[in-house]
Amino acid sequence: MAFRSCWSMRRAVWRTPKTWLEGAEMATAFPLQALLDHSLHRMEAAERLLRALKRKEEAAHQRLLELQGYKSEYQARLSGVGSSGMDIVMLRDFYAFMIKLDSALEHQETDCAKAHANWQAAHNNWLALRQKVKAYETLATRHASQETQRQEKRDQRTTDETALRKHAGRDDGY
Repeated sequence: MAFRSCWSMRRAVWRTPKTWLEGAEMATAFPLQALLDHSLHRMEAAERLLRALKRKEEAAHQRLLELQGYKSEYQARLSGVGSSGMDIVMLRDFYAFMIKLDSALEHQETDCAKAHANWQAAHNNWLALRQKVKAYETLATRHASQETQRQEKRDQRTTDETALRKHAGRDDGY
């Protein structure tokens, strides 16, 4: 089942044709509908990118935790072996491995920081796009409300004209 965000569902609602009027006069279409659709599309793409970057950030953090676990495990092993004694060559190799592990940890910490910075930038972009979509949606709602008011005025005018014609057509003196 495909994931549908709340924004894609909103988009579907905004894309459905609206018939505010059923009379001879038709409501005008929302003039910024193309911009609203485009903004929704861009925001959904930014949302997908944001989720992908979050997964990358979490994977980088998980690798960092694994490396930290390896380091603590090897340090505990060194402490345990240190009491029973260790060959100098093995000790040198052990320390060389620990240096490589420290280097890998530093590199992974840098990767984690970059992944978080990328996610933060994408998040800020998504927030800006969401704000733009909300503004267009507010304008669309306002437009729909104005069209409804115009239609109600037209209906009232038609009702008044019909009543006036009926009243003018009477011969009872009123």
